[in-house]
Amino acid sequence: MQTKKKYIFFDIDGTLTSHTKRDFISESTLQAIDQLKAKGHFVSLATGRSVFLAKEVAPRVNINNLVCEGGNGLIINGELHSYEPLDQEKVITIIEKCEEVGLSWAISNEDSPVVLTKDKSFVEYMTKVPFITRIEYDETYDFRNETSARRVFVENKPEVIQSINEIKEIGLMVYHGSLFGLVEPDDKYKGIKKMVEFLGGQEEDIIVFGDGMNDIKMFEKAAFSVAMGNAEEELKKLASYITDDADSDGIYNACRYLQLID
Repeated sequence: MQTKKKYIFFDIDGTLTSHTKRDFISESTLQAIDQLKAKGHFVSLATGRSVFLAKEVAPRVNINNLVCEGGNGLIINGELHSYEPLDQEKVITIIEKCEEVGLSWAISNEDSPVVLTKDKSFVEYMTKVPFITRIEYDETYDFRNETSARRVFVENKPEVIQSINEIKEIGLMVYHGSLFGLVEPDDKYKGIKKMVEFLGGQEEDIIVFGDGMNDIKMFEKAAFSVAMGNAEEELKKLASYITDDADSDGIYNACRYLQLID
């Protein structure tokens, strides 16, 4: 690796943070990030998390650049640079089809833990999801007037979800086992490229770190990609380099191997 300035993007869960202890960040990871910045490299998060959830982690690692919402939101130097909403026509179509086939659903239409639904079964179905702190149930809610949906929660029935093309077009991640599917953007590289271009950098100098299925497009397009040792096997096949687990100094060891830090 050359020693010229690199633009380095870290996934959060299972990459920057532990893959066994939620939101735990190792001391070696913090050291690596500090050294990367001291060496003049640009450092950012690249996450599927909403802005408010990404901001919970960013101060802990002293990073104020974020590619959020699966590539649709950019924060540069702590300020919101841009946000691209979901295609609202597709969102409406997804919910209409969910109702046709009997899938529970809800919408997140603001940067907060609040979700909105007119589907009473969703209220009961989602009580075990820890990061949804408030479900607003309104039987009169007309989702067809929705203009600001950021993501859609759907009951996870894979054989039914696969029949809804609009979900595939936006992107789908399954969290918390088989409990629910989250319809959200999954092209982090779109936001990464936009950020680097705005900063005057070159794509050839982009390095991405990740571990999960929503990192696939990022790995397919980035000039250099690092998979954590705990990464999904499908992602490892796309990686330029495979490092150790997130819990075994994976980021620090990779940065040293690539001669990004001493």
